[in-house]
Amino acid sequence: MAVVSMMKMSGDSDELAAKLAEHVRPVGKELAPKHGGLGTIVARTDDGIMVINLWETEEGRHAMAEEPQIQEALQAGGFPQPAFEGYEVLELVIRPEAVRG
Repeated sequence: MAVVSMMKMSGDSDELAAKLAEHVRPVGKELAPKHGGLGTIVARTDDGIMVINLWETEEGRHAMAEEPQIQEALQAGGFPQPAFEGYEVLELVIRPEAVRG
């Protein structure tokens, strides 16, 4: 069953998103497929950003978080140790026109 994980980070939204794109996205793009990563949304919040990841399984999301390369990328970006919340997905509907490359 698919799961969604969410992580909030406080700070300047644009700066956090840029650091995420520079340090974490390249590693995630490489490693997520082997752990069942299905997609990512980065959203602006009132005090920073929220990262929402969709995974094939709970085990895969935890395995990804434990990857040394992910830990190193988070440190390189100056992010605090992430605290993720995870939830089982009961339904997922995405219109094709919502997906941007």
